[in-house]
Amino acid sequence: MVYWQHFEASEWDIEYDSGKLESHGVADWEAEEVLWNAFVAQPNKRVHGPDRYQLMGRTDAGRALLLIVHVSGDRQMRVINGWPL
Repeated sequence: MVYWQHFEASEWDIEYDSGKLESHGVADWEAEEVLWNAFVAQPNKRVHGPDRYQLMGRTDAGRALLLIVHVSGDRQMRVINGWPL
């Protein structure tokens, strides 16, 4: 289980699915900015399993994004998709 209120991006190994992000008009560096800024996290649909979350936040420029992330192992995360809000 992830305790999002104590999340520090610098302590995680984070990968980005650049192809999926770009297909929705989101750059991987924008997704990274959301993870470094404040965001709201909630579980993703149950059908995808307990380790997927929706993160809603903003880039440094103020662009609102929704990210879907998969958490695996100890402090490993993959940003698997994202959309502008």
